[in-house]
Amino acid sequence: MDTSFLPIDFVNRMEQDLGPDFHAFLRSYEENKISALRFNPIKADDKAVETMSSMLTGKVDWSKNGYYYDETYRPGLHPYHAAGVYYIQDASAQLPVEMLAPVPGDICLDLCAAPGGKSTQIAGYLNGEGILVSNEPMKNRAKILSENVERLGIRNCIVTSEYPDKLADTFPEYFDKIMVDAPCSGEGMFRKNHDACDEWSLESVEMCADRQAEILDRAYEMLIPGGRMCYSTCTFAKLEDEEAVAAFISRHPDMILIEERRLWPHEVKGEGHYAALLEKADSDGRREECAADRAVISIKKVNKKIKEYFDFLRIDIPLDKCLPLEGRERSSGPQVRADRSGSGDKVGPKGSDEVLLYLLPDNCPDFSKLHVLRGGLFLGTLKKNRFEPSHALALALTRDEVKNSFDLPADGQDVQNYLRGQSVMADVQDGWTLITVDGYSVGWGKAVKGQIKNHYPKGLRLL
Repeated sequence: MDTSFLPIDFVNRMEQDLGPDFHAFLRSYEENKISALRFNPIKADDKAVETMSSMLTGKVDWSKNGYYYDETYRPGLHPYHAAGVYYIQDASAQLPVEMLAPVPGDICLDLCAAPGGKSTQIAGYLNGEGILVSNEPMKNRAKILSENVERLGIRNCIVTSEYPDKLADTFPEYFDKIMVDAPCSGEGMFRKNHDACDEWSLESVEMCADRQAEILDRAYEMLIPGGRMCYSTCTFAKLEDEEAVAAFISRHPDMILIEERRLWPHEVKGEGHYAALLEKADSDGRREECAADRAVISIKKVNKKIKEYFDFLRIDIPLDKCLPLEGRERSSGPQVRADRSGSGDKVGPKGSDEVLLYLLPDNCPDFSKLHVLRGGLFLGTLKKNRFEPSHALALALTRDEVKNSFDLPADGQDVQNYLRGQSVMADVQDGWTLITVDGYSVGWGKAVKGQIKNHYPKGLRLL
């Protein structure tokens, strides 16, 4: 048994903590990592699961939409992945959101959200109703988060990049559900990622525990009375898990531990994970008062002529929920930078002749003082007298919501050509055309005289 890559201090501590189960735990490092994915209920249906059945090897017991898969199939290269039909995510990492169990209409926060596994899982539970604020303090990781939110066709998500204290100042007692997947020492990932061992030490565990305490305290400030919070890590260290939760409750006696679960790699098909579900008591009946005091963003009225630019849709865009922002779409996606006056009318370089148009969710939070990467659903860019719909809009639409669509079979060469940026020959009406794969939206094309010119983003194209 080669476990020489494991830090000796880690091994000694685990032997002490696990006792007779230690050898079974150690043997789990001889096994290959187990891969899983989670179907996106915003897009996926039974047909999608059936189509992918040849690569699926079993159901994840604790996840509503989770399945194990055979890695030889490489699902990250399948057209369904580009269409946001599923998200590749470790089976154990799917547990915390299942415990949090958001419901449509909830106002939710994912405090440490990148790369987006738990955020996209929460969005699936919300099913377009309610609001999700997905936050990631590290700017480069926040971009990846924003891209995954876009890929899965999520309409009601605000992606922010702030530290927890700034969010806590902005959203006191605001959220019904909060997910805190805290940065940790990563011990549960040692089997999948041997390099993580090089960054581990007993001191790093203590440092992580201190940081987690600060994050939890800020999350507490943002949780509405009667609201629930799930705290999770991918580590085995009690200092970061059970002891961290116990210390948190001692600092905030109105927090009640509802459920606590730990997944061990020698007991389940998945990596190591810890999750605790907590509820904030509403002993003084303040929940309704806090909900009524939630600050929402005020937006300028949109010129009604903009409605003309959506003539390629079968659905009406509610202009009273559209946020126009001066700016320019960057290669990494739109960067919303609302000014501090609260009008939210500044973005990107000054003097730009482009306007980015966002569709805000109902009762959208006031994010005018925050760094926001995605302010709801990015509809597209208004450039002088023409409108270019965004890739995000394509992924959020269905065939029934557009006038023009063209379907490509997932097992055909045409979809591979489209994902590489090539044009598609088709006898369809001229204009913006939603390209779908087996009925699932994947991007835009623009039909001109029997040819659909490719508008799949260059940065996403297959090589």
